[in-house]
Amino acid sequence: MAGKPQKNLAYSVLLDFYGPVLTDKQRVILTEYYDEDLSLAEIAENLGITRQGVRDAIKHGEAALDELEQRALKLLHAKTGAALARDVFGADDEIYNAILWHTTGKANMTLLEKVIYLADYIEPSRDFDGVEDLRKVVWEDLDKGLEMGLAMTVEEMEQMGNPVHHNTLQALEYLRGHTHE
Repeated sequence: MAGKPQKNLAYSVLLDFYGPVLTDKQRVILTEYYDEDLSLAEIAENLGITRQGVRDAIKHGEAALDELEQRALKLLHAKTGAALARDVFGADDEIYNAILWHTTGKANMTLLEKVIYLADYIEPSRDFDGVEDLRKVVWEDLDKGLEMGLAMTVEEMEQMGNPVHHNTLQALEYLRGHTHE
């Protein structure tokens, strides 16, 4: 065991968060390596490639995750804040999840998750195009405000050339399918 490299388990968290943005091959290899704790040889055998091919895919996948994390620094505080709330302050799952999802949203959000997401989005120091309209909509209809905020996020990310988090897209799709029936 002395020569075995230590796995950086932070990649497991990043994989959960950004996995859908990776290639299918990278996602499968990183999932088997970090989440299923398979060895390079086991992964190579499963996929019919060499151990070196697995190692290279892991390195490229880790680099892609690192780049995504750097390009989406706005999301980092959600993961950090949620972990601190749970691990340091003993927050329950409801509070942990509300903090975790307050920057991306997710499909079928609880009332607390919606309130925290929108409170952060429209807090008084926010000053961006459309924030006043968003505030008005939020006070009239929480779900319509959430849909509007998510749509604004998607538009901003696309304009910046950044990938849109898959949970943001799923949240928006969910709301559009459930609020206008």
